[in-house]
Amino acid sequence: MPLRRVSALVWSMAALACVPAGGSEATRAGVAEPSEEAEVPSWTVAAPVQERYLAAHGLRGFAGGYGSDGLELWSFPVQIASGYRLEFLRGDGTPLAAAEAPATATVDPFGLTRSYVAPGLRVSERIEARDTLPGVRVRLRVERAPPELRIRVHLVPSLNLMWPSGIGGQEFAWDAATRGLLLQEPSGRFRALIASPQAGAHSVPNNDRRGSTFGQPLFLDLVPTVCGGARCAELAFASQSEPGEDVHDTVTALLQAPEGPAPADAVRLARATRLRIVTPDAQANRALRWAQVALEQAWSCNARLGCGMVAGYGPSHGARRPQYAWYFGGDGLVSTRALVASGQYERAAAQLAFELRYQDPDTGMLWHELSQSAGFLEWVRDYPHMYAHVDIAFDFLAVTAEYARASGDVGFLRAHWPQLLAAWRYCRSLIDAGDGLPRVPAGKMSGNEQDALTDELTLSAAWVDAAQAMAAMADTQGDAALATQARADAERARLAIRARYRDPAATSWISGFHRDGRRGESFSGADLAAIGSGAATPQEAADLFARLASPDVLTDWGLRSKPASAPDYDPQSYAGGSVWGLGSAAAAEPLWRAGRGAQAADLWLRLVPWAAQDAPGHMHEVQSGAAFVPQRESVPEQTWSSATFLSAALGGLLGLEADGAHRRLAFAPQPPAGWDWLRVEGVRVGASSGTIDLAWRREAQRAVLDLDNHGEPFVLTWRQVGQRATAPLARRIGPGRTRLVVPLGEE
Repeated sequence: MPLRRVSALVWSMAALACVPAGGSEATRAGVAEPSEEAEVPSWTVAAPVQERYLAAHGLRGFAGGYGSDGLELWSFPVQIASGYRLEFLRGDGTPLAAAEAPATATVDPFGLTRSYVAPGLRVSERIEARDTLPGVRVRLRVERAPPELRIRVHLVPSLNLMWPSGIGGQEFAWDAATRGLLLQEPSGRFRALIASPQAGAHSVPNNDRRGSTFGQPLFLDLVPTVCGGARCAELAFASQSEPGEDVHDTVTALLQAPEGPAPADAVRLARATRLRIVTPDAQANRALRWAQVALEQAWSCNARLGCGMVAGYGPSHGARRPQYAWYFGGDGLVSTRALVASGQYERAAAQLAFELRYQDPDTGMLWHELSQSAGFLEWVRDYPHMYAHVDIAFDFLAVTAEYARASGDVGFLRAHWPQLLAAWRYCRSLIDAGDGLPRVPAGKMSGNEQDALTDELTLSAAWVDAAQAMAAMADTQGDAALATQARADAERARLAIRARYRDPAATSWISGFHRDGRRGESFSGADLAAIGSGAATPQEAADLFARLASPDVLTDWGLRSKPASAPDYDPQSYAGGSVWGLGSAAAAEPLWRAGRGAQAADLWLRLVPWAAQDAPGHMHEVQSGAAFVPQRESVPEQTWSSATFLSAALGGLLGLEADGAHRRLAFAPQPPAGWDWLRVEGVRVGASSGTIDLAWRREAQRAVLDLDNHGEPFVLTWRQVGQRATAPLARRIGPGRTRLVVPLGEE
């Protein structure tokens, strides 16, 4: 069974509420403007390092895990080994026990470095996955050690494909030419090699009648050799799964690669972090920077499937399935929104094309789940996970329209117009003729995976968005009839939502209906979907915001998925009372859009500590509803948590919205109380290479905006939300520097 997933739409409409006044710890402390961060961000953690999730990410290679369990090593889709750890031995074979656990660890976008310190010993271990090489490299530098030090590498061999595929008949042998452990299976198609020029003693094949099962722990002793003023050793993990790949070539390439990031990796990081947000809160700045890094680290390439965004990274749960290092259509769309908001248009287009690559050619439905090993299986025929969620097609149309508007890339729409029309026809095929709202066919599901509903308010709201999106895209393609039809569909659905889902007696919204006619459980995500669709009145929206401001929903680290007063509230439940980063961040954005800046900012700031909790710089999937502790099933590097945190900052905190086709940029900042300045650099309006820097500050009764336009002219609309007597300022901004000033009234 695949892990339970919660629809991006459902949780982006999760409970939202105001938080107690005071903001984050950093804000209360009055953090001064930070100095400029180094080009390559890094994050160092100290003991207990073994209980922090650490990872090195490449396009094909990956190493990650908790030190107390040992790291997993992958070259997607092959798991090479698990349980990787180091042991330090004296010449007589006795261990240096005090050095078994790293004293510190530092992660950066290109890898991780662990430091081992004990009396008479200091060793650093650098773990990297480089560009598209199918493997991982480890480099060890011994600064201080006993003369005969040996470094023993412990691991459990795997040579197996990611769940649910598998390889039979594995064995291992000693490869003398490369001084490595060679993992192989009889066909020779799949192999892995764990090799080091400094390798000495090692495990040997066991042909005894007992204790010879493949998968027993192996070891490899490394004897460091002189390298300048220290002693060094290096180790490579490589696999092959495709014709033309050879583990020996990969090992050679890994070991011969120079120090520092691969040039292609450096270019990817530069593009991913071209946009920079700087605020008075140093911790928020760091979390935002690392959210950009997390998005780039989620970009993964599979030799058979192509390149796309994976849903996250975390330990395997007993089935060669590192959570969630495979592809989900809905998760990819959440990430795409963040890519669009941050001006990464090329990467956003690549992700949308990746999703269209696996569109059902018969129905136009968009896919839900794609394992890294799907290229070796009859994935669609034999497994039920590919085309399971009907909601993804609706969300896909909305996100594609966002991309086209911001980038101005009408060529993408033109190139994929037949597929977009197929997705549109699929959405319309689910519409009930009686009320104009979508129904979920038997055997399929929408956002709510816990309850089998025949229709959902969130799905109906998504239909409004999809229809509006299709109308906008049809306009660009000159299809006036389709645009008119789509707008009529959206308006009919908006009116029907109120008739079907509003309970006037209970003054609340109904989340949906079971197949037997029973009402679905009421939850705040449905209420917010009603507001987002335009079906709710302003008073109903205000009542909801006020109701959700209670401690029943609100915690110091986000919003509970179910109120604490609910009879079945369980703070440790995956979806029955826990706190989601996705839902909390996405709830802040509509608060900002509703002009509730203080409430939204306070909520968003509650998420800043998530980036420092476990995997450095990354955000967990879900927390307990009772304490700031990860829920037991939570994934430590959850892409959509980081993505929505970033999206909310760009679309809500800064109020940035680009219109690439018309060279327009909206800017409507709503900073927290006490933030009298902020900067955003590297903003893109359309796909041109030029960028825009904006520096905003508040001075007594006026706001000052300094712009530096490094590209073509554009039209800026600057609005000071919440300020009395200040109309939006619209101005054409040419190349070079411009200063704008508007008076401020009292809020």
